[in-house]
Amino acid sequence: MLSALAQEDVAFKEVARLIGLDPALTGEVLRLANSGLYGRQFEVCSIRHAIAMLGLGTISQITTTAALWRGLRRRGSPFMKDWWRHSIAAALIARHSSKDLGPDFAYTAALLHASGQLALIEDAPEDYPKLIESAYADGRDLLACERDVFGVDHALLAGLILQSWGLPEELSDAAAKHHDAITSVPLVLAVQIGCAAAGYAGFGRCGCDQGLSGCGPPAELLAGDYLLETLVAEVNQIECFLA
Repeated sequence: MLSALAQEDVAFKEVARLIGLDPALTGEVLRLANSGLYGRQFEVCSIRHAIAMLGLGTISQITTTAALWRGLRRRGSPFMKDWWRHSIAAALIARHSSKDLGPDFAYTAALLHASGQLALIEDAPEDYPKLIESAYADGRDLLACERDVFGVDHALLAGLILQSWGLPEELSDAAAKHHDAITSVPLVLAVQIGCAAAGYAGFGRCGCDQGLSGCGPPAELLAGDYLLETLVAEVNQIECFLA
């Protein structure tokens, strides 16, 4: 579905058909569409109605969020709660900081940027959270620790996963490079900003904090019309509606 949404000429009918292939996902999408989080003014009664009312960009955000949530295992674990809230906060910040880029694309890339960690915790459900805590406690580079133990870090792994799903190259690159040096590539930069600012705001971390020279400190990204309180409220609302 994400591949279809990346096409400029995708038809509403095709997007509705793809979402409708999964009845449970359809229910989650409609529940979120009617939650008030996305500025709807009237009750949304069907997927086609939701697309017409909210637009393909917002539908992409809602569907990706709902599908990712439904696919998570061990939702009640401390690691998974932190991971989910970090991913949602990063997506919201990336959407806010990249209005010229295309908010829906930035949101999706940031939402999926730490998906490599899901593969690592699936491989080592007890040892991987311990590795993270140890790396943070000792001030070590988490990605270097991952490479030492698993032979791959979560950023590169996220890029490979998204590539294997057949998603646009821009999305897989943004995930793979979200801990690289600051770049001029708009989508990669949006994900880097989202990840760093989410960690700064207290929404988990998926790697050692990095400086954001050239794009402003994370604190500035949470000021003005996008206050920290607003971010917390949005993350909590999404979590509540999906719980």
